[in-house]
Amino acid sequence: MSRPSAPYDKLPLQTVRQRRGMAREGLRAWARESGQKLVEIDLQKCTDKASVLREIAQAFGFPSWFGLNLDALYDSLTDLQEQQPATGYVVMLENLPRAETFGAEQRDALLEVFHDAAETYAEQGVPFRVLYS
Repeated sequence: MSRPSAPYDKLPLQTVRQRRGMAREGLRAWARESGQKLVEIDLQKCTDKASVLREIAQAFGFPSWFGLNLDALYDSLTDLQEQQPATGYVVMLENLPRAETFGAEQRDALLEVFHDAAETYAEQGVPFRVLYS
């Protein structure tokens, strides 16, 4: 059985982008076979910032005292290497909400936190890829 590759191997080591053109199953197999930690987060039932952050925290297994704010998300994401060491991370954010209570500004702010975390991991030489739909 051959290892899934393109377009997955062509992903930059640090990236936050839409999953467009990349099959979920292919990404799962690629992450598994390349030894990266895969975190899948379905945000379909989320309607506001608190519910989005709650789902993310649950998927990553953040502690119960995790603060439901973007600063706490950044801190928790950048502490992953200490808490859940891996050769790299692949995060799939499915069904990113588009609701009046979670609008474009909030989506952009959330994705910016993932961008900032990716930059931190770049300094450590650890792949950190976030793909969303």
